[in-house]
Amino acid sequence: MRKMIGGLALIVVGFALVAPLEAQQRRGGAGARMNLDAQMAQLTELLELDEEQATKVREILEAQATSRRERFQGARGSMNREAMMEIVQNMQAETNTKLAEVLSEDQMALYEGWVAEQMQRRRPPFD
Repeated sequence: MRKMIGGLALIVVGFALVAPLEAQQRRGGAGARMNLDAQMAQLTELLELDEEQATKVREILEAQATSRRERFQGARGSMNREAMMEIVQNMQAETNTKLAEVLSEDQMALYEGWVAEQMQRRRPPFD
């Protein structure tokens, strides 16, 4: 049960991390590149990525954003929440599988912690 909750949290965070990229890309593209660059700077430092890993991680994250944009383009408002969550879960699982091929177990654990931290920062405080 704990793994399931953790996995769901990662999915939600993955969606939260990519959504701003998509919004910025619709506004002109330059902001999205800066946002991905900022994420990559954080991840490169945190995970101590070498150049090859950094390149592969960037490609994976860019592909995830492109895939999400394509899957949801035109579907907003016409798709129920459960269907959207299922798509997001599947996409995040695919992304994590690809990242696990590039990152060591220790790096993957740090990445998951970073994702959880990002999720906490995006949550509105409880009043």
